[in-house]
Amino acid sequence: MNMERGIITITENGAVAMPTAPVWMTQQEMSDAFNVFGCYVRKVIAAIYKNKELSEEETVRHVRQDGRISYDVFSLEMVVAVAFKLRSRECMAFRRFVVECLTTSRNSKPINLFFSLSPYNGLRVNN
Repeated sequence: MNMERGIITITENGAVAMPTAPVWMTQQEMSDAFNVFGCYVRKVIAAIYKNKELSEEETVRHVRQDGRISYDVFSLEMVVAVAFKLRSRECMAFRRFVVECLTTSRNSKPINLFFSLSPYNGLRVNN
């Protein structure tokens, strides 16, 4: 499956650049953006699926490029979940960006955020 996909970038000073294309990122792209080792991203994704916090069918796509190279990409929902589980300066900048986007939305409905401080519990948003 060839697909247009966007990749989130975070600068050293914490500026988040959101692409206009739908966000679908590889584990390596997430580890680069969040400035963490790839093994941490892999472990968090595995825990999210194991705990059934997100559905694999909805958050991962298998992409084949040039008929030879194949890799998995993960949705924005997974990228956000990973960012809320890891601890790096870039993750903190992205979390601030996400919360700012949620609190400045033009929705007339209230937004309720529920956070858990225990490891591997995800972000839930009710609106």
